[in-house]
Amino acid sequence: MYIRIAITDDLDALATLFNGYRMCLGKESNLSDCRSFIQARLFENDSVIFIAFKANVPVGFIQLFPSYSTILLKPLWYFDDLYVADEYRGTGIGTDLVAKAKELADETQVVAVRRGKIDGEGFLLI
Repeated sequence: MYIRIAITDDLDALATLFNGYRMCLGKESNLSDCRSFIQARLFENDSVIFIAFKANVPVGFIQLFPSYSTILLKPLWYFDDLYVADEYRGTGIGTDLVAKAKELADETQVVAVRRGKIDGEGFLLI
């Protein structure tokens, strides 16, 4: 298994994974709109997407969005989007994707957070 930053060549694979992610959250399948959304993220470079592969098959992703924290006085990346295809769940890929995001945040001295309802603050450091 390996993880790397997604590139435009990953668009179709990411669109399929992103469609699966949204379906897991109760949304109807809409591969065309998912493809357009991911294409915009890749071309506008307004998020960082890591994609995980197992035997050269794309199996999951994590998407980070840049922002700033006035409380911490630092830039931060937050993620809402973490997905691993059903047949690869429970194998540690999701944990590895989060670790890769944290590694990049540490290297660039950016705070990485996950949105959630934690202590009323709304963020959980990863």
